[in-house]
Amino acid sequence: MIKFGPSGNSQSFFDEGHEHTLEMPAWLSKRNLDIFEYSFGRGVMVPSETAKKIGQEASKYNIEITAHAPYFINYAGTDPEKMEKSYNHLINSVRVEKLFGGNRVVFHSGSETGQDRDTAFNKVKENVQIVMEKIVNLGYTDVMICPETMGKYAQIGTVEEIIELCKLHPQLYPCVDFGHVNCLLQGALKTTDDYKKYILDPMLNELGFEKVKKMHVHFSKIEFGPKGEKRHLTFDDEKYGPNFEPLAKALFEYKLEPYILSESAGTQAEDAWTMKQIYNSIK
Repeated sequence: MIKFGPSGNSQSFFDEGHEHTLEMPAWLSKRNLDIFEYSFGRGVMVPSETAKKIGQEASKYNIEITAHAPYFINYAGTDPEKMEKSYNHLINSVRVEKLFGGNRVVFHSGSETGQDRDTAFNKVKENVQIVMEKIVNLGYTDVMICPETMGKYAQIGTVEEIIELCKLHPQLYPCVDFGHVNCLLQGALKTTDDYKKYILDPMLNELGFEKVKKMHVHFSKIEFGPKGEKRHLTFDDEKYGPNFEPLAKALFEYKLEPYILSESAGTQAEDAWTMKQIYNSIK
């Protein structure tokens, strides 16, 4: 089943007097949304008891929680101590995601860090295989681990690279940030055929239907420049894309059922609801 929701807290959540993620499931339920992405961007610092309570609230209101691992992860790195920390950032994200009652964790693979692209990407593949082995050995065999497409040229995470990473292990599923891909393509995502040609068809051909059907999605309009991504925008922006309607048509035509998280700048819940309405109008 396709699901929609916000990544992070919308400004309206705070404007209405809410402060804690414990209040989020009820708030989203009233807005007829389905999922919420909790970001561990600056580190996994949620106490276990708090995570369990959030999970209980999520279950009560039938809201599914996904997680985004810390931004510190860089599996292309060369420092053994930092690499061990990168392993633990993802492992701890998985641990808390299970306490939330969820089973999806998104992560950024890394960046070139002064290396040539092939060397950096080969290190990412090697270290992703290592961390996946650790995750399995800890018993987390039912969690989808989702490497994300990135929006800057120096970052590891083109569509092709994410496809290659997702071939490494059965639990690796693609997280496609369509705004990021649009930045790398300098605004090329305009039509339904563009979404198919640049992203969906290559993934289906290489990964098969099941992994693409259940893929994770981040969506927002994003300003870009010569180096790629600059800043996230809202659906009100008319200069930068991408637009959701052509993607919604492609998802419906291909019978895909991703989880779609809005990463708009402050209007995540509102734009998630807009996407849900657009998709439902096509059905």
